[in-house]
Amino acid sequence: MTPKKRVLFICSGNYYRSRLAEILFNHEAAAGSLAWEAGSRGLLKARELKGLSGHTTAYLKAAELAHLAAEPRDPISIDVQDLTDSALIIAMCREEHQPMIEQKFLSLAKALHKAGRVRFWNVYDVPARPRALVRLLGGGHKGPSQPAGSGTEHIALAVKELVRELATP
Repeated sequence: MTPKKRVLFICSGNYYRSRLAEILFNHEAAAGSLAWEAGSRGLLKARELKGLSGHTTAYLKAAELAHLAAEPRDPISIDVQDLTDSALIIAMCREEHQPMIEQKFLSLAKALHKAGRVRFWNVYDVPARPRALVRLLGGGHKGPSQPAGSGTEHIALAVKELVRELATP
């Protein structure tokens, strides 16, 4: 049996965007017998965040997929091994995450980008992080944001397109 390739979704805190992408990708990949699996990580230290974002759980519930997050793990911070073990790396927002990846991983980030293993989507974080998240995660980006409903739909569509792409020989 051929081992599955790994796609790694990255966002700031591994609490909302990357986690939703991971869950949806694994669901779609399993349904399509795709030889890929997803993981997700955050660029910032998770600190006190636990479980999943309410935006993620609300989307999964509305899509009748709540069972996919019945026992959510806590956010995990990224390390070098996560990058080197992944065939494809997708950061959720170029504007927010590209500078963070380049600063944190220097030449490895450049090598992965040159090898075509890094992609960026443009899924922005939700508007105005609550003060508790700013305190836990830091200020995050100060660029554009999008409402959670728009972001979750954006992630769901992008994941479906990625699964279709990876299923094509």
